Amino acid sequence: MDRPQTHIFSIPLKRIDGFLTDKICFRDAKAKTAHPSLVVENGSNDERRLLVFDKFLIKHEYRTSKEHGERFVDVTNDNNLIHRKGNIVPGAMTVSKIILPLEILFSELEISSVNIKFTGSAFYGERTCSLFLWQFVSSDYIQIEVKTYQQDRAIATTIILGRLKETSKQVKEVDEALVNKSCFARVQAYFETMGIQSDYYFNKDGYKDFTYPLAYIASLPSAEIVNQLSGQGGMINILRMDFGNYERIPITGDKGPEVKLARAKKRNTFNKIMTEVAEGLVTYYRGLAIVNPIAKFRNSTEPVLDAVDKLIGTQEDTLPFSGVNKV
Repeated sequence: MDRPQTHIFSIPLKRIDGFLTDKICFRDAKAKTAHPSLVVENGSNDERRLLVFDKFLIKHEYRTSKEHGERFVDVTNDNNLIHRKGNIVPGAMTVSKIILPLEILFSELEISSVNIKFTGSAFYGERTCSLFLWQFVSSDYIQIEVKTYQQDRAIATTIILGRLKETSKQVKEVDEALVNKSCFARVQAYFETMGIQSDYYFNKDGYKDFTYPLAYIASLPSAEIVNQLSGQGGMINILRMDFGNYERIPITGDKGPEVKLARAKKRNTFNKIMTEVAEGLVTYYRGLAIVNPIAKFRNSTEPVLDAVDKLIGTQEDTLPFSGVNKV
């Protein structure tokens, strides 16, 4: 697809400040050409925005502490002891680290589906790197391929599909007086475990967004599988979530989102579990999980730097605003 004359969408760069310790870099393979994919614009009130014209790459680096992992499983009600007594990062936390940056940085993006395949376990304290390759299927449909590595191991591969919000679409604002304070506090605690300031999600352009982040929703099935299968569910190998065209779930219900599970025909090598996320009488999202009871995962031996070079290329530049945001 040829580069359009006007940008496809823009990113307010101040949103990077919401990531307290993570490092986020934008990469542009066309940075030194006459038609770069990314252009920085200085707007009014010295607000810098990143104009997006074509496909680009994001590199997201972070480390997960055991303290944050333990708090995460408390927030999501995951009773698997390997995340408390062991050194394994919850898979749902890895999922959140993939989806949440998109929700924080790209408020114009409507995520319709997430398909993640785990190829290895992540460990507390180790450097983790996710590479997001953005591709525009059409003028408004987007596909994002994500490769997640820890040290020299590939731990997850993700495909995210979405589209840009229609400018004419009315936003259904939630009255702050109706927000369930207990559920809201839980979501705020969830953001703290991610090392992200929650205001950068809740404060949208011109209004307050009192809805559950899709990253939070996607983290709930894992814990429910552990709880309903009495810890015998094994390890999730594949997680798919279909968010479709449904509205976001407002933080107004009595108990918060509920995960419903139904096991498909039991197999000797894996379990296929259908999932639904509901609030009250309304079912909002559907998905499935492929659970490996034997937990045999084949870790990749491909060096992370080689993988980075393949995706980025030797001619790509990092934009000057990339870097670590201080605490």
